[in-house]
Amino acid sequence: MDFILDLVVHRIGVYVLGLVSGGRFKGESGFAWGRAVAVGGLILLSPFAAFITWLIYTSGP
Repeated sequence: MDFILDLVVHRIGVYVLGLVSGGRFKGESGFAWGRAVAVGGLILLSPFAAFITWLIYTSGP
């Protein structure tokens, strides 16, 4: 299961970094793989972080 999640996060990161770099980013080497996973993880988790922040913001007095 971890491999599938890692692959999905990597593909999201490669897609986003490919858009930013004009299609030159491939994400195949070790450092590029890690960079793509980091960017993909941030993008995948950002809606959850925004939702939790919204819940905290609206629960105040």
